[in-house]
Order: sequence, then structure tokens, then C-alpha cells
Amino acid sequence: MTAALEITVTAPVASFRNPLYSGVQVTLPCPPPSTVAGLLAAAVGGWDRMPADTRIAMAFTARGKGVDLETFHPLDAEGKRREATPKDHEFLADTTLTVWVLNHLDLWERALRRPVWPLRLGRSQDLASARTRRITLHEGAGSQGHALLPVEASTSGMQVRMPHAISPDRSRVQWGTYRYAPKGSAAKVDSSLRTDGGQAVVPLPPVHPRARAEEQVELPHIWAKSPDKRIRPPQLGEALTTHLQATTRALDLLRARVGALPGMDERFWTWARLACLFHDAGKIPNGFQTMVGNPPPAQPWGKRHEIYSLAFVEHVLAPLPEEERTWVGLGVLTHHRPLAGGEGSIRNEQRTLTDPQQVQDSFGPVDTASANALATWLAARASAPAPAPVDQTDLAQATHRMLDRILKEWEHGESPDERAGLTAALLQGAVTLTDHVASAHSPLLTDHPLLGADYPRRLRLELAGKGNSAYPHQERAETTTTHMVLRAPTGQGKTEAALLWSHTHTRDLAAGTGGTPRLFYSLPYLASINAMATRLRQVLGQDQVGVVHSRAASFYLSTASCDDHQLGDAGQERQRASRAVAQANASRLFRELVRVTTPYQLLRGALGGTAHAATLIDSANSVFVFDELHAYEPVRLGMILAMMRQWADLGGRIGVISATLPDRLLDTIRTTLGENHRVELVEPDADYAWPRRHRLHLRQEHLTDPTSVEQIRDALRAGQSVAVIANNVADAWNLYDQLAPLAKELHGDDAALLLHSRFRTGDRSRIEKAIRDRFGTKVTPRRPGLLVATQVVEVSLDVDFDVLHTSAAPLEALLQRFGRVNRVGALEGPAPVIVHQAHYAPRGRSGPEFADKVYDAEPTKLSWDILARDDGQELDERLFTTWLDEIYTSSWGDAWQAQVEESAANFQDYFLGFEQPLNDTSELSKAFDKMFDGVDGILAKDRQDYEDALFEKAANEEPGTGRLLASQYLIPLPHYARFLGTWDHKLKVLVIDAEYEDDRGLTAIRSTSSTGSYQPGAIL
Repeated sequence: MTAALEITVTAPVASFRNPLYSGVQVTLPCPPPSTVAGLLAAAVGGWDRMPADTRIAMAFTARGKGVDLETFHPLDAEGKRREATPKDHEFLADTTLTVWVLNHLDLWERALRRPVWPLRLGRSQDLASARTRRITLHEGAGSQGHALLPVEASTSGMQVRMPHAISPDRSRVQWGTYRYAPKGSAAKVDSSLRTDGGQAVVPLPPVHPRARAEEQVELPHIWAKSPDKRIRPPQLGEALTTHLQATTRALDLLRARVGALPGMDERFWTWARLACLFHDAGKIPNGFQTMVGNPPPAQPWGKRHEIYSLAFVEHVLAPLPEEERTWVGLGVLTHHRPLAGGEGSIRNEQRTLTDPQQVQDSFGPVDTASANALATWLAARASAPAPAPVDQTDLAQATHRMLDRILKEWEHGESPDERAGLTAALLQGAVTLTDHVASAHSPLLTDHPLLGADYPRRLRLELAGKGNSAYPHQERAETTTTHMVLRAPTGQGKTEAALLWSHTHTRDLAAGTGGTPRLFYSLPYLASINAMATRLRQVLGQDQVGVVHSRAASFYLSTASCDDHQLGDAGQERQRASRAVAQANASRLFRELVRVTTPYQLLRGALGGTAHAATLIDSANSVFVFDELHAYEPVRLGMILAMMRQWADLGGRIGVISATLPDRLLDTIRTTLGENHRVELVEPDADYAWPRRHRLHLRQEHLTDPTSVEQIRDALRAGQSVAVIANNVADAWNLYDQLAPLAKELHGDDAALLLHSRFRTGDRSRIEKAIRDRFGTKVTPRRPGLLVATQVVEVSLDVDFDVLHTSAAPLEALLQRFGRVNRVGALEGPAPVIVHQAHYAPRGRSGPEFADKVYDAEPTKLSWDILARDDGQELDERLFTTWLDEIYTSSWGDAWQAQVEESAANFQDYFLGFEQPLNDTSELSKAFDKMFDGVDGILAKDRQDYEDALFEKAANEEPGTGRLLASQYLIPLPHYARFLGTWDHKLKVLVIDAEYEDDRGLTAIRSTSSTGSYQPGAIL
């Protein structure tokens, strides 16, 4: 029995602002431990009077919840008042906090009887009262009830990430992850204490801000990492025990995120946690310690520490069955290097470790006392019996025994059976992910913004404020409990419908798996990804939505702000860039629960290996939204569909949304997912009046024909905003040169803009901003002007024009282009969309014909024939799917489906069988990158500026800051352009001698190569 002081704190109203949300006043469901610690500090008279070792447990109830409207008076960076802002403010009503103090009872009883300062529960205006009583706690398990528990103590209730302790100057926050059931939980908790009523009392870690800083590091003389040279004054290296604890804590967070894995052995997470605990134990040899500068000077070692870690798995976990030790050892052995294949593989290393003596000689001297101390420490944390003392010979024999057993069972890296292959891939992913997170000291968010922000309620309030309500198809999306395909017109709330559906499945998956599902919102183009990320960050919180693509840091840089207004421009830019790199790195380390990405980043999970296995386990039990799936050509589409099946089998929920999705693609999605995964189609009601925003006109004259150019000039003279979309860059230049002078003369120097893919990154960002500022859907009143673009504008920018002139293209591309005109239906009548006949010719001297040397001729001609039936008519958008079905049921559609199915089958066979999941995948990764990524280059005239941005450094900036700043000079190029330039080995970039204009982009590449030349007419 244990004596305790029970403190009951009551308040009529309380709110605990969730610091993970910016711009939204969302309350946590219970007070964070830091708030309770602050209340206790107020009672006793300050942090200096509060014992640092104070231990508490807590529970909390609220009988109601509401929202009121408050006026906020924000300050800018200089401390000046900005415009007052009204915001919804969530609060809890009739609240009761119960705190059990487990030590210093007399002190706390006196302090709570006569508090030094007023007691507040949450905000300064939320006063509270407290009463105390002495109680006796009993040993044994109890019920969870309304207790706040460490996340590893229970799987019942919601997972919440909250501040655990905040430094008195508020400069540092220690975070913790917890379980809490707002309605209470009857789950039994394996606690050491309980009340007379059976309530589990689980002590939290010390809540005093200095408590964790004063925690003693165990075995501090054994290092896992060398000291960070950026920190002054110089520090010691990170202790091995500290890193192992951090990695197991990260694994606990990952498990709390992912939850129960469908089809996996129920012992999976136990194996993963033990693998994390033991993964770096092999850093004990003197050679490794010298390598990290312990003692200095640092000296190379050249051995694989993960192999020697097997000794501790085999020795300390000897009471476990051999099968389980082997799984733990497999997770340890493969967290850095592949099992087989390539010079750096474990099997290649094993060739010099054929017997225990070679192991002992290879790994060199080991301090026996330190090794036994580490083994005892590991056993205590693995809940294993204390191990017997060992010497170097024993450790070498244990290493050799387990290494030999694993390599025989996984001969040539081949999986013993199909289930083992997937298990191994997920296990490798769990260990590598958590190791990277722990090494980077980057926390994983665990509080889902869709659930915490109560998205459905907020959406309906927003619509009601505008006199609107949700569309019926949005309501149906929210109640759809299966995989979903949503087909609805542009501008009719597809994104909101997708988020409502995601909210439902995030909640259901959380309840079913005990985890916190990730939401992946996938789009085909980088510009559309950035636009969607900006939109979701406004809805869900700026720091809640991650961006994952090849240029994510550029997105973060474009949205970053510098808090220190006293810095000069150069200092500001480098500081913003450093922060942007840090954000991009955090997203790559799976920080956010909502991520906007390309499907190619997610497909990497199928490659497996140390580089990509983490992506696979992070995607298990997740929610996926694929926007504009039809935009992918057949080979890539087949790969995505095959991976969808894998994600669904791993507990995922698949949502596809589009305005132009043919039935044949819907059927292909259903067939690929299989009978076990039902897909529901959600559409507007049959009697829904689809928009009629456009009137179609066909012209036999090519877009560049003088007659066409004169028609565009007439629209500019009439004061209209005109979008001109060409199929290739050469035509876009031609039209821009002819039309821009008139547009600028009539409507100002900024009234004519050109956009295509061959601009410097910095120039393209500037042009896209100028387009949004002039032609964005929210710009009022509408402004006249000209945009000439290639198809990069189809789904990348939220813009709205009065009239469209476009070259003929496949129907899906044309419908996307139509969507840039009268987008929000603000014009009095249907807007004219004029489609001009394409030129058909081979790309070379012979071969098949292409429309303007870009699009396949057959679907382009089929689209023209279909549109010809409605020439001069208002377009009923309900017919778009019927038109698409006509194309996809043609002979061209048959060939399309055959390509998709072949690609899906090949991807399934080659990647998703997990026959060699732990082998070297570096060559596969290179081939994959070549398939999906282009080539970037810089202009010869920009080389010095690129070098300066790359190599200049500011104090304490993030690694990669220079490369981000230098990336503003990069120009996307076709693959063949690698032969038209020179590879700069110092800068690691392709340098091209080319002609370039800031407002026209890349116009020519000068090359002496005989392999070819830059062909702008054939490049998108």
C-alpha cells in the first residue's frame, strides 16, 4: 500500500489550447501535464519552491463542450497591433481534475490549503478551486477510466501529443504522447497502483521543467554519436543508452500511429521494439568508440556495428524462443545495410567472418566491464532475466551463431515464404524509421488535425455563414464506409467531400486499429501539390500539413517567414531557407499525419530496402486520396493501381476524386483492388443540374494561324481575360511574341504572362504568383489580360478566365483546360472555349503521327470528332463522362486497358511479392528515379551565382540550406539534355550553354554533341 494526496480541482469553464494548431483555437480534451505542473507551482509559490522530483498521476472529466466567439488582437513582428480578428474558441464545461501526488505529501497539502497564487485551470481567466484528502493506494491493475496515461500503458482511447513540461522562460518545450478516453474506458491497465474504487493510478514522468534535464544518463562513457560540432561550448557525444531509449520511444510512437497490422503476427510490435532497443548495441567495441572521438582524436574503424549487435540479442534474449530471437536479430541486422546483393551487403561482410575467432579479431578489443553493464541495462529494459557475465570470446561466438543462422534461413536474401517477406519488409521499415527519427531528434505528431479540429462541424458552420449547405454528394461521401470513387463537376466541392470521407475513415481506422491513421493527399503535378498544401494548411493548421516531393523545401521556402525583422535581406533569406530545409527534412521523416505528395513518393515503399521500407510501414492503416488519377499515362497508372491493392491489404482506405473519370477506369480500379475491397461510386443526384459554364467552338485553323491570332486580339480589345493554351513550347513562344505587345499596351505591362516548364525554378515561382495575383478565382473585380501557357496550367493553378483558345488535345486534357474558364460561374452566360485543330505529323522523319508532336493522334482525333457534335452549343458537364466512355471503349481504349493491366501485373510480380525484401535495391531506385524524374540543369552564366548560394554558410544553418537556395537557378530539362551539357563534378549539376530570357524561359541550347539538340516544339 502507498500513501498519496488526492487533489480535486474543479472549474466551471476551462480550455487548453492545442499548440499544434496555428490560427485555430482548438482545445485539448484534457489539461496537459505542463498545465497541471503550472497549477501546482502556483500553489507552492513558483518553480524554485516546487520539488523537481514531484511525481503525479491524473484523471480528468468534462460534462460538456461548447464554442464561443472571441476577439483576438494579434501583434506583428515589431509588437505593433494588427487588425482585430474574431475566432471560434472551444471550451470545456463543468470540469473536474483529479491529481494524485505520490511524494512530498505534507508540502502539497499545506500549499493547496493556502495557495500562494490564484489557481487557474488553463487560461488566466479560468479560475479553479481545489480540495485535498489523504488516501491509500493499493497494488495491482485498475480500470483506465478518465486517467491520462503514457501512450505505452494502454491502447484504449485517443492518442494525444501534449506539452509535458515547459521551461520557465517558455523557450523550451518537452513533449509527451498519451492516451486519454474522454468518455472513460473500462479497459484494464497494467498499473502498479489503484484506488479503493479500482481506478488505475499510473505515475507520469516528473513534470518539473528541470526534472528531465537532471535525469542521470546511464553508462555515459559509451557513445552512440559523435559530438555535434555546431554546438558551443563543445559537448560530449550522445550516450548509447540515450539513443537506444530515444529509438524505443520513437517505436512506441510509431506503434501508436500505425496500430494493429492486418495479417501480421501479433508479436510483430514486440519484435520491432526489441530490435530498436538492441539495434546499436554493437557500438560497444573500442574501435567504434574511437571512431566517434571517444577518446579523441577520431579514427576510422570500418566495421559494421549492427553485426556485432547480434551478440547482445543472442545473449540477453536467450530465454526467448529461437524463432523470435531470429526476427529481432533480422530487424537489427538490416537497419543500415542490405542483407544480400552489392559490395556493402551483410552477406559480403560475412565472408570474412567464417568462424567466431574471425569475428573476435575483426571487431577488435571490447571493454568487458562495459559490455556486461550494457547487457544488464538491456535486460532490464527488455524485461528479461539478468544475464550471466560474458567475455569477448562469448560475444564473438554469439555474434557468429546468430549471423550464420539468419543467413542460412534467408539464403541469398530470399524470403522463406510469402508472409515472411512482407513481415521482414515492415520490420526493417519500423527499425529504420525510428532510428532516423531518434537520430534527428524530430518528434512524430500524433494528434490528428482532422479529428482535433472537428472538420465536418467547422465546414458546415463555414457554409452556413455564407448561406449555403453541403452538396448531397459531399454528405454521401462522409457516410461512405468503403473505398470510394467520387465523380463531380469542377468547383463543386470535391476536395471538401474528400476530407469529409477522410474524416470518417480516420475515425473508424483509429477505433479499429488503436492507431492514428495518416492521410496522404496525392496529386500529379508539383504546382497543384503546393496549391493543395497551402489550402489544407489554412484549414488544418500551418504546421499540421507536410509536403513530400522532390522540391518540398522550395515550397516551405516560399511560405516561410522570418521572425527576426532586424536581419538584412541576405540573412533573412538564409534563415528562411534553413527553416524550410528543416521542415522538409521533418516531413521526409514522417512527422506530419497529413501529407500532400506525389504517388511516386509513396510507390517507393514497394522498393523496400533501408532507403524505402520506412515508407511502406508508414503507409499501413492509412487513408489515401488520389486527385485526378486519369492524368497518369498507362504504365505509371498500372503501378499506382497495383500499389493501391497493397495499401488496401495493409488496412488502408482508398479514395479517388475526379471531374473526368471514365467508367473503364472505375472498372479497372475495382478489378485491381479485388473482391475483398468494395469500391463505392459517389456522384451528384440524378436530377442534379450540372453546370453549363462554357460554349464550345471548333476552328479548323491552327492556334498559331493568323486568323486565330486576330480572334485572340479581339478578345483582348474587348477587355477580357484570355487563356491561350498551346501543346508545345515553340507554339507558346510564337503566340506570346505576337500577342503580348497588344495586351501590355491595352492593359498594362503586367497584363501579359507566359508559363511553361522550361523556366528557372525562381522565375517560375515568380510567374505563377503573378498569374494568381491577376487571374486567381478570388481576384475581384476580374482583370483583363493574357496568359499563354502549355499544359502545365491545366490543373496546377486556381485561376479563372473569360475566354479560352486552345490547341486540340485528348478529351481529358481539354476538359481540364475548360475548367480554367468561368471556373466559379461568375460570368453572366457561358464562356467561349475555342478549340483549334492540331497539326498531325511524326516527331521525326518517320513513325506514328502526333498532335503538335506531343499527343497520340488517335485519342486526339476521337476527341475532336466527339466535340464536333456539340460545336456552337452550351456544354452540359453531365455529358463529359459519356464522352470519355466513348473514347475508352474504342480500340484505343482497349490498348490503353491492356497497357494498364500489364503494368499492374508486372509491378505486382516484381515488387509486391517481397521475395527478396531485404536485398540491395539501389539500382532499382536509380531506375525508378529515372522513370519518374527529369534532369535539372543550370545556365553557364548562372554558374557563379549557383556556387555562391551553394557554398556560403551562416552560423548554425541546416545542412542543405545552400542547395535549396541554389535550386532557384535550376531548369527542368528532358532526359536527352544530359548529353547537351557538361556535368560539373564540383557542383554536382548539369551546366548548359543556352539562351534564356526571364519572361520567355529557355529558348535554345548550344551544343557540339552529335547526339541531338534541344527540340522545344516536342517538349511539354
